[in-house]
Amino acid sequence: MPPGREDFWNIGYPLPAILVYLAAPIVLAAIVYGIRRRSLMWRLGKPIEDFGPMGPRVREFIGLGVVDLLTHRKFMKRELYPGIMHFSIFWGFMILLVATTIAAIEFNVEKYLHREFPTVEYRVALGFTWDIFGGVLATIGLTMAAIRRYVVRPNRLHSYSDNAIVLGYLGLILLTGFLVEGARIGATELNPADTRFYDPGVAGWSPVGWAFAKGLDGIGFSASGMKDLQAVMWWSHAAIFTAGFVYIAVGYKHLSHIMVSPANIFLRPRKSRGALKPMGDFETLETFGAKDITDFTWWQNMNFDACTNCGRCEEQCPAWASEKPLSPRGVVQDMKVFMAERAPVLLAMPEDESAPPAEPAMTGGVITEDVLWSCTSCGACVEACPVFINHIDTIVDMRRYLVLEESRLPETAQAALLNLEQRGHPWQGTTLTRTSWMEGQDVPTIEENPNADVLLWVGCTGALVDRNVQVTRAAASILRKAGVNYAVLGNSETCTGDPARRMGNEYLFQILAETNIGTLKAINPKTILTTCPHCFNTMKNEYPQFGGVFDVQHYSEYMAGLIDDGKLRALATVSAEKTTYHDSCYLGRHNGIYDAPRRIAAAIPGLEVIEMNRCKERGFCCGAGGGRMWMEEEGTRINHMRTDQFLETDGESVSMSCPFCLQMMEEGIGSKGVEDTKTAKDLLEIMDASFEGSGSNSVPGATTESPASDPVGSAD
Repeated sequence: MPPGREDFWNIGYPLPAILVYLAAPIVLAAIVYGIRRRSLMWRLGKPIEDFGPMGPRVREFIGLGVVDLLTHRKFMKRELYPGIMHFSIFWGFMILLVATTIAAIEFNVEKYLHREFPTVEYRVALGFTWDIFGGVLATIGLTMAAIRRYVVRPNRLHSYSDNAIVLGYLGLILLTGFLVEGARIGATELNPADTRFYDPGVAGWSPVGWAFAKGLDGIGFSASGMKDLQAVMWWSHAAIFTAGFVYIAVGYKHLSHIMVSPANIFLRPRKSRGALKPMGDFETLETFGAKDITDFTWWQNMNFDACTNCGRCEEQCPAWASEKPLSPRGVVQDMKVFMAERAPVLLAMPEDESAPPAEPAMTGGVITEDVLWSCTSCGACVEACPVFINHIDTIVDMRRYLVLEESRLPETAQAALLNLEQRGHPWQGTTLTRTSWMEGQDVPTIEENPNADVLLWVGCTGALVDRNVQVTRAAASILRKAGVNYAVLGNSETCTGDPARRMGNEYLFQILAETNIGTLKAINPKTILTTCPHCFNTMKNEYPQFGGVFDVQHYSEYMAGLIDDGKLRALATVSAEKTTYHDSCYLGRHNGIYDAPRRIAAAIPGLEVIEMNRCKERGFCCGAGGGRMWMEEEGTRINHMRTDQFLETDGESVSMSCPFCLQMMEEGIGSKGVEDTKTAKDLLEIMDASFEGSGSNSVPGATTESPASDPVGSAD
């Protein structure tokens, strides 16, 4: 007999083995049934048009997704305590599962093949491994979870009853397993008359079981009592494990995300985070936007089941932080409930019949209009989600239905869209034109300089908002100083369509996009340079959906390259200043550009950069994205919250690389009454005052006049 415990000691054979082996297919069948039933619900959604090849998907999942799942690296990086907690629970129970599996293999190989499985030789040492790295690790994780949920009680964890069920289930599995081991050791090792079942001295290699055995002995359990307890706990352990897995698999409750989340990560669409999901050909669409789960993609429906209900998205959401009705977690969880109720109705309908409308309606009912219009599309929820759920696509799909089918949208948003349709930009009341910012400067248009290396895309805000005109002039000045051969479109430029798309008017967006793509293809620019992250994101990530593939760069990366190449030389007479950099959501989270602006700031003499607590991936939105720039905001304003975060630092200025952020932060500073001591600046303005050219300025149409010397309109 191999060292260590006897298989099925005190339980008998073959009845327990038969029941255990019957339980395994029951659990497997429950899992298959549950996945099949839920997959039918998911597949009520539309197919994903560009799913992409499997090879890169598999490699990325193995290289990134699996590593993240196994190490909980994403958790660890952001929050150490929850990271250690989840790591301990996951790996503790995984090791115990491995231990059970190896024990079953050892038994069956010996029983039916009359051979000894290689691990038998190390059974005693492995017992120590299972106890410490399985049982103890799982215990640590569950203890940390209980403390976090019922002592620390962070605001985002408010599903206390659900947590109790999960922790109770896992705790019972762990406790009954330890009692089985402890009672067996107590009935053998502590009872010399029964040592035939257990090698003396071996029990110490199972320290947790040994501790339980000593505890049972200490409270008066006899050897026969421990033997009876072991039998009861063995059957209880098997029953709890089986019933729990069947409950999870069939009911899709609580821990079901363990099965769905890895699939959700692996199957996520291959598109840039900054790109919204296209609607397709309007002439073939039966419904515009999403009014039912059939209007989402199957992956979006899978999102609802993959959600772990951890609340990280909610915690990072600026709308939720400013007491708006939007909770990204709430949207996904409410949709999960709606899908579970709605899908059986849809699946039961004959193919030639239409399903009755949902009561209450999904869009505007289950997910209210106030919730949908609160989203700034900042991407903080997507960045925070450990299982890659895309809340923004789901919210915008429902916005599309409200706008295109129901014509229900905020009045101010409707005015901006009407202005976009009639005038090609969203700004009402402006007296400026696309070329007003060029007055007093000899800025070449593409007609005057058709061989330009760089097409400077000015954007609506850069041309038509007084404050941002100064920034556009600074950009042109820097390009001249660096000797860049550039040109602008002038009156041929129109809005990229970003506001229309984010506000749900996909039809208007496609008209604007196709117009711009046609214009750009006609001139075939070598490089398109934008000062606005929204223009940058739309042309770089979304125009390719419509055949518009161009080399698009945001100025932060391009200007950093000019500095690196020595085409801009720092002035020595710049006064010292402390600034804190605000990351634009559409430059940072949506496109991963964090270092380039900071490299520029580091190259500016006398400029000291200090960081706000919320920066880079965890940066806080200014409140203008997702079309919110053109909507009224009630209650606490998001930009005022961001201004408070700036004022918590000792920075004299807050700098950024986005025209929307500049306006929002200036308004925030004014609202706090500190405009005499604090300022908001675009990084281009600081650059223009801090660098001179080191190369040739012989650019067609160039002039050495400073753009700041002739501001336009109210920028005086």
